[in-house]
Formats: sequence, structure tokens, C-alpha cells
Amino acid sequence: MSPVVIIDLDDCLIPDGAAARAAIAAVLGELALEATDHAVDVVLAAARREWRENRTATHREVERVASWEALWADFHELPMPQEIVEALVGNDVRAWRLALADLGSAADAQTAAAAFRRLRSALVRPFPGVESALDSLVERHELWLATDGCRSLQRAKIRLSGLAGRFARVFVSGEVGHPKGTPGFTDAVRTALTDGRTVCLVAGDSTTTDLLLAETGGWPFVRITEQLRFADVPAYCRC
Repeated sequence: MSPVVIIDLDDCLIPDGAAARAAIAAVLGELALEATDHAVDVVLAAARREWRENRTATHREVERVASWEALWADFHELPMPQEIVEALVGNDVRAWRLALADLGSAADAQTAAAAFRRLRSALVRPFPGVESALDSLVERHELWLATDGCRSLQRAKIRLSGLAGRFARVFVSGEVGHPKGTPGFTDAVRTALTDGRTVCLVAGDSTTTDLLLAETGGWPFVRITEQLRFADVPAYCRC
């Protein structure tokens, strides 16, 4: 039985924060607004404000959804009470309405929200070198994916990235019912280690969630970071 490598998704295999900023800037450009770093920060602050004020955002299905992710997450089909779904749907339009008001713009919030979903989806692509690195790993390892967020968004990212077929198992915190890095999430992973499977390492960019997954499981941790290079040449993975 091949040893298991558990890998994170966002900002490890595919860009997340940087992609969100790029999509916001592109939306502002389409609306004929100045797409400065400050303007992007204003939009992100409005998204954070709207998401934090929504009391239903603490539901287990969505508790690890970041405010910028809530701008394009699909909440319609999540297995939650209808009143919670209704409270979440429309978050993106409300956030854009706040953001545009803060920017002093009369642009239509629904147009902005639809543009962000379109532009953000187009930016779901692996970092350079990820596909070849995974192909190399899978020759001698079984690859599992562990990610925080709601099932609809995280599985959409996996599908759009083209990486889905490389992973034997996928664990999404919204599906598991526990955030990554908590004992409950680790127990779900450990329960799946049937037929003598063992984890040889956990790879991720976060020193909190990813590192905690490794620590609670008693598994080695490898950090993926942009801070180091091999021989001053960008390469994946940079550990």
C-alpha cells in the first residue's frame, strides 16, 4: 500500500488570496473604476463587513468560508435549513453594494457580483509546476486533499483546476463537519486510513490549519511557501 500524502488546496495548489484581488481589480476595471490596491482593499473590507455581520455564517457548512470566497460561493444547494440558505444567498450583491457605496460609485451591484463570479472562476488554475509535481508524487504515493470551506465552492475549485483526478480522497471541512486542524477533522482523516494506509507527510501553506492537522495526526509537516527558492529558480514545491 502506497503511503499517503495529504495536500492543501488554496494558496498551495491554486492561488486564492491573490486571485481574489486580481478578480476584484478586473471587476473595477470593467465598471470603469480605478483599480488601485486601495480600491481593492475597500472592496475586501466591505466583503468582510457584510460576511461578519451575517449570523448564519457560523454554520458548520460555511464557518471556514473566507469573506472573499463568499463573493462567489454557491450556497443554494448546501444541506442547511432553508432559512439559513436564504440568509446567505445574495451575500455577494450586498457586499458589492456596500463596496461601491464606499467607493462613491453608482455602478450596479448585481452587475459587479456577476462579473466577479465570472472573472474569479477563470482564475482557478494551478500554480506553475503543480501538475508535474503531483504526477511525480502519485507514482509512489496515494494523494489526498484536505481543504477548509464549503463543499460547493471547494469542489468547484477542484473541478475547475483540473486536478480532481489526481486525488484518491478529498476532505472538505464543510462536509466533514469540523474545521481543518481540529481533532474532529483529523479523526475523519484517520478513520479513512484503512487497509494499513499511513500518512508520510502533510503539505500546506498555513502554519495554523495545515500544521495543526499534521500535529493532531502525529504526521510530518512540509510547508509550501513562496519565500524560498531552489538555486534562485522558482520551482514547485518550494518547501
